[in-house]
Amino acid sequence: MNPNFSWHFVRTAFLSALLLLSLPAIALPKIRLSAHPSARERFAAEHLQQAILSVRSNERILLATRHDPLLKEYDEQIPDFWPDAKEAFLLKRLGNTIIVTGCDESGVLYGAIELADRINAAHAVPAELDYEDHPALKLRGVAIGIQKPDLTYDNAEYDYRYTHEEFPFFYDKIEWTKYLDELAQERINTLYLWNGHPFTSLLKLPKYPEAQELPTAQLEANMAMFRWLTTEADRRGIWVLQGFYNIHLSHAFAKAHGLPNHLSAPSELSSQYTRYCISEFIREYPNVGLFMTLGEAMGPHYGPEWLTKTIIPGVLDGVKEQAAAVGHPVLEPPIVVRSHATDIDAVMAAAKPLYDNIDTMFKWNGESLTWTNVRGPVKAQFERLVAGSNVNIANIHILSNLEPFRWGDPDFVRQTILNFQRIGIGGLHLYPLRYWDWPYSADNTTPLLNQTDRDWIWYESWARYAWNPNRDAEKEHAYWSQQFANRFGTLAAGAHLLDAYELSGICAPRLLPRIGITEGNREVFSLGLTMPQLIDAKRFSPAETLWTGDAPDGERLDEFVANEFDHKPHHGESLLGVADFAADSSGKAVAEAEAAGPGVTTDQEEYKRIVNDMRAIHELMLFYQTKTKAAYLVMLYGYDHDAKHLAEAETLLAQSVDDFHVLVSLTDKTYRDAAAMHTSQRQIPVRGGPQSEHFRDVLPVYQKELAVFQSRLKALGASVAPSRTDTKPGPLKQVPFTLAPGAGEAFTVAIGQALYDDSSSSTIARVAPELDGLRGIRVSTQQTEPLHFTLDKPAQILVGFFKSSSHKLLNVSPATEQWNILLPNAVVPSGKNVFPVTVWTKTLPAGQNDLDLGKGAYVVLGFISEDMHVTPHVSFATGDEDGQSPNLDWMFED
Repeated sequence: MNPNFSWHFVRTAFLSALLLLSLPAIALPKIRLSAHPSARERFAAEHLQQAILSVRSNERILLATRHDPLLKEYDEQIPDFWPDAKEAFLLKRLGNTIIVTGCDESGVLYGAIELADRINAAHAVPAELDYEDHPALKLRGVAIGIQKPDLTYDNAEYDYRYTHEEFPFFYDKIEWTKYLDELAQERINTLYLWNGHPFTSLLKLPKYPEAQELPTAQLEANMAMFRWLTTEADRRGIWVLQGFYNIHLSHAFAKAHGLPNHLSAPSELSSQYTRYCISEFIREYPNVGLFMTLGEAMGPHYGPEWLTKTIIPGVLDGVKEQAAAVGHPVLEPPIVVRSHATDIDAVMAAAKPLYDNIDTMFKWNGESLTWTNVRGPVKAQFERLVAGSNVNIANIHILSNLEPFRWGDPDFVRQTILNFQRIGIGGLHLYPLRYWDWPYSADNTTPLLNQTDRDWIWYESWARYAWNPNRDAEKEHAYWSQQFANRFGTLAAGAHLLDAYELSGICAPRLLPRIGITEGNREVFSLGLTMPQLIDAKRFSPAETLWTGDAPDGERLDEFVANEFDHKPHHGESLLGVADFAADSSGKAVAEAEAAGPGVTTDQEEYKRIVNDMRAIHELMLFYQTKTKAAYLVMLYGYDHDAKHLAEAETLLAQSVDDFHVLVSLTDKTYRDAAAMHTSQRQIPVRGGPQSEHFRDVLPVYQKELAVFQSRLKALGASVAPSRTDTKPGPLKQVPFTLAPGAGEAFTVAIGQALYDDSSSSTIARVAPELDGLRGIRVSTQQTEPLHFTLDKPAQILVGFFKSSSHKLLNVSPATEQWNILLPNAVVPSGKNVFPVTVWTKTLPAGQNDLDLGKGAYVVLGFISEDMHVTPHVSFATGDEDGQSPNLDWMFED
């Protein structure tokens, strides 16, 4: 964050100031507080005291809330604040007196911070001062995950115990002090801590001793640390909100009661246990709120019941005990309910009559950053939540399309928060750019880089505009250029680096909605996409709101190609145009970053990392540019059957692999991984895990994809261009066979026939004319036994291999033996989201034969003469009935 900011040891500075004040030869401004100042006001005075240490003047500075007796003599000279002016402040000079007043204690704090900033900049107390300010967003928060990249506790999602081994940063008071000071300086007022079930790491639960998961000494240390953290945060005007998921239980408690760790439905025991956890939490920590995910484990329809009968009663129990302990009523702590995985409208309708201080949270752009605005279903949901909430909070979540690179486009952020205001959104919840590995970035350095240092512009820009987005764009550009200059030595370098950040920053947000599968964390955009994911996105369950709600109007690849072929008008953003734009803009970013070099006089190592990031982003955009064009040509071939498109696509696909190879060379030694989440939740472009975390891990995927495409083109040869005659191919001539008793069942290949001998749910919807009427063999869905059959003469067996998107199924593959491709897309099964079946062939001798393909899904579609020559070709006869192109995934997959 701000490199000139240095008030981490304010208490020491305050004591030093008192010593200086005792020396009569030195005149310093004198700070007076209320007769009964709050901890927050005392902290404000400490902060301001440090700023005036080097100032030689004799002003009197009064710090107090607006109607404190300290300011009574100035009542007619300073205005009242308007109703509900939370956190607003006023700075006013009246002769030799400086008034720092706020509508509330936080207003006093922010007024003191503003005055300190002005004193530090001018090295003097302002001679004239009459300034009022207040925040645009009521809640301005950042998130930290008390979670890890891997599942380390009983393989349970989101559940982690607070221990020194898992989370050493949690116990580091020096780093917490630095971080909390930075948050206060940026006027952040909420800190969200995410965990699945934090209560047994932070509470003793005497009613349920069987729930204890940590040694008592560790638990007591955790409680002391959390109490210190929340107290220090409160002094700085920051509410800590502890997150939890539902219904998650203590693993020890679950084991003791014979329950799973996560429950999908409430029970009396789980309700009593959770209510007690929450009441103890509220009683124990008076400066803490709660925010929750009601769904994921628990069914969405249980949300209203669980919130109103378990969580809110638990909070009210804790509030009652807290009030009894202090002897007076206490404020209801804030509750924030995520709209994720629950019926949020029903939840809020049920909860509002019972509890007033309750807000909602909804993801902005899903789990990525794609646009400064929202539309369609996403905007409609925000508008409903705004209408039904005290405050609706926009959740800037995960950022799966930005990691692991540096990102900072302040004007993108400013425009985004302006749109928050237009919609009525009143809060910000900001994830770090690398959530799962806090506090470190992915850079491969020794020591590891702290995210708040590396990604300073990420945090500062969101905080600055959450306070006030209504700022002049040109002045803001100058402001951020100066911020870069402060870090790298000169204004010339700063201007170039800001331009580099902005030119690169727009690329991934613009491109993902046009070609990506999802804005969610199951896709890591920086790792690329496979050709099937580009040409057959529907197969991978795309999230439609990615382009219908979280991006401006435009065409996806399938729509773009269809409109192009049918000579229909295009609409919105051009897919290929966006890909070209991203490649061009990222190239300009490299040039700007390199142009900064002569002016960089400080932090040369970080400057080199920035340049490398810009080059890496450019190579990624070149990869997408060439691969998207290759995908376009392959899909166009499916419509017009022009083989020249495939030849062009091969050249482009090869170039994309070269681009990714350069990306690997730029990141191989500079990054620890590409994505912080290492679990199998990641699915795009490949399944997450230890072997798919780095750029270098997926390069072989793209190299193989190119090799398969080239082999398919070679095998098909000239047949990729079908005959233009009207003659339809006839059925191939059958070689008779006799199926031995046991596994399998002989059948006639025809529309309507079942594809398995133990299920009629999947039948032949369409079949290539060459296969229609042949005699084949269908097997069980669980087939493991070999087939035994006798052939009248040597023959070619025709086998169709099924594919599935489910990783729970083992798919037999023609790569297991010496098979040759014959008819791609020869059979289309019935049902939704099915994959066409490609036919492969190999030669068998006359007499008795076995076919042992192990466990998997296949069907024998006939036998033809050994010497029958069938040129492998694409079967366009099985294309979609609506005139769309046939499935061409087989061109890139085994």
